[in-house]
Amino acid sequence: MSTTTPISTPASRILSVDALRGFALLGIMIVHMIEQYLAAGPPKEYSNYAAQHDVDHVFMAISGIFLQGKFFAIFSFLFGLSFFLQMDASARRGEPFIGKFVWRLVLLFVIGFIHSLFYRGDILSIYAMVGLGLILFYRASNRTLLIVAGIFIGGIPRLLLWGVRYALDIPPIEWESFEPQNAWYYDTVKNGSLLEVFAANATVGFKMKLFFQFDTVSRGYITFGLFLLGIWVGRTRFFERLHENRRLLIRLVWQSFLAIVALGLVLALMFSQIKDYNSLPAMIGMSLGDIGNCLIALFEVSLFLLLCLGKWGNGVISALAPYGKMALTNYVMQSLIGTFIFFGWGLGQIGAWGASINFGLAILLYILQVQFSKWWLKHYQYGPLEWLWRSGTQRRWANLRRESVVGLG
Repeated sequence: MSTTTPISTPASRILSVDALRGFALLGIMIVHMIEQYLAAGPPKEYSNYAAQHDVDHVFMAISGIFLQGKFFAIFSFLFGLSFFLQMDASARRGEPFIGKFVWRLVLLFVIGFIHSLFYRGDILSIYAMVGLGLILFYRASNRTLLIVAGIFIGGIPRLLLWGVRYALDIPPIEWESFEPQNAWYYDTVKNGSLLEVFAANATVGFKMKLFFQFDTVSRGYITFGLFLLGIWVGRTRFFERLHENRRLLIRLVWQSFLAIVALGLVLALMFSQIKDYNSLPAMIGMSLGDIGNCLIALFEVSLFLLLCLGKWGNGVISALAPYGKMALTNYVMQSLIGTFIFFGWGLGQIGAWGASINFGLAILLYILQVQFSKWWLKHYQYGPLEWLWRSGTQRRWANLRRESVVGLG
């Protein structure tokens, strides 16, 4: 592999990490476009809003098997890795880190909450809340990181929640009870004004997001486990020595593939026997399903990194690293564009197109964003939101243009 575009640049950014982050955002955009940025269950009368014919069902199946829950896992893992890289850089400079990190999370929550007004499935505000827990573990041993990560990724919080409800004889959650709320929210998204969508997302929408993250669905707990896994991988210097890890990546591809097949057979057998989806076997099955998602994510990451080490690696990295470097801006812009296309305050196309068309639309928008990111970073050091976040963290205006110095305003 030529060295014209290095996998990593010591004392600078690790380009393979930026490229992987850009790859993760591709999967996230496809999932959200297929779901048409609803981030809620559709009401029964619109249950097929995303699938209008058999081809749409094929694309939804592809998204469900390879994308949903997997690229979120990659993105979350990279957040933990970035935490380690920032912490490590601050330690090398002899700078305090914790206070700065907490302030960064406060600012991230603000950005995320504003983003959630448009798209209630926003993950940034959850990252900001869950990320505070990293402070308790940034000095923990590698063994502790792996054990705690396994507990959270393996679904132990879900099982504990189920156990508490069972012990206290608390009635299980009936998903049918959300049907009136789903119908109201779909109507708001389809026909409401921008302010009505804001009001829905800031109140009921935010409450439902917290339920999704921290109740038996448990996405927030898995996120924290992936954060810890990212710290552990950062400590191993895996990405700095990516060329040396080629054989490990090949083993990870085959081992994760075999584990996915075996776990898939177990889950198929389990769920064929489950009648009550609030039962303990169902909770165990959901936890195994989350582990399966993480295994598929590992398989996809390993393949992607092998691609980066191959003869097309320079092209992949040069294309996606700028996009990943502007991940915050691009993630938010995905939602602004998507909600404008589908929601009533914009073009109002929710339910108008099926998954196959929206899959293609996601690819088109992704290509446009990739090209914009490359152009932007030729002239500026940071993406727009990255610059605001950095300036807020430093409490002074950061230099934005590459060829000029911005004075304090």
